[in-house]
Amino acid sequence: MGGGGGGGGAGSSGGEQGLERLRERAAEQVARAQFDSEVNARLDEELRNLNNRDVELVRRRLDELEEALGDEVDEIDRMLFGGSIAKHTFVDGLSDVDVLVMLKKVADLSPTEAREQFADALRERLRDTAEVTVGQLAVTVRYGDGLEVQLLPAIQQGEHRAISSPDGSEWVQIRPGNFARRLTELNKAQAGAAIPAIKLAKAIIAHELAEPERPTGYHLEALSVAAFANYRGPRDPKSMLTHLFGSAANDVLRPIPDVTGQSERVDAYLGAGGSAARTRVSAAFNAIAERMQQSSNLDDWNGLLD
Repeated sequence: MGGGGGGGGAGSSGGEQGLERLRERAAEQVARAQFDSEVNARLDEELRNLNNRDVELVRRRLDELEEALGDEVDEIDRMLFGGSIAKHTFVDGLSDVDVLVMLKKVADLSPTEAREQFADALRERLRDTAEVTVGQLAVTVRYGDGLEVQLLPAIQQGEHRAISSPDGSEWVQIRPGNFARRLTELNKAQAGAAIPAIKLAKAIIAHELAEPERPTGYHLEALSVAAFANYRGPRDPKSMLTHLFGSAANDVLRPIPDVTGQSERVDAYLGAGGSAARTRVSAAFNAIAERMQQSSNLDDWNGLLD
């Protein structure tokens, strides 16, 4: 009888310890859920700020540019490659505002001549408000507030549009809607959560990364497509962002084909696979992913956004 009583005491003690562990785990889960809720509320607030800012200014600038080019163009098509306005992923500081400028007369006009013609017209009109420069493919208009718009002269070739070859000697066909459609389909498959995650990621990168480690907006979008193509995890902003940066840290090490036809690769500016430039960007992405994974208070996330 006495032995049985002693066993009961040990069992009772073990039961109490087990219950205490269950309580601790339950408390940890409640605290984690509360923390996740606070972070997601902060990310939703940031997203609302991003959605309310700058887009109308960009649209006004595009209207201004179209008017400045006047009779020299047939139309300005605002949906192109990293055309973030059309894809709803625009974020001030890390977005490509690229537009196709369709020419009216192209019989004897080379791509190089078209760019110079654009530049002359824009410099005349915008001399007091923006800097106009001519590149290998486009004319870049850089405003005093930091906004950049790239104008790519284009022509119609049958059912396709064509832009300048890299050397400016000929017109090459492109498929500007391919990537936009792919991104739209991905966002739909992720219940509308992919594009908000991309916008938030752009805001974090613009705040956290200096120029050598900062990818282009179009490149980040391509990395996001790869990250979310087979994603089956939670679709809250915190989970999506943490997954995106962790996935991008690996994917950025390999070149990504450009489905638009604008170039051979989306990320040619980083060189060959495994290059030093790619390794730097990968390390920067990985550092952000680790900060997200190890965060324990809202200030950690505020530090990524503010």
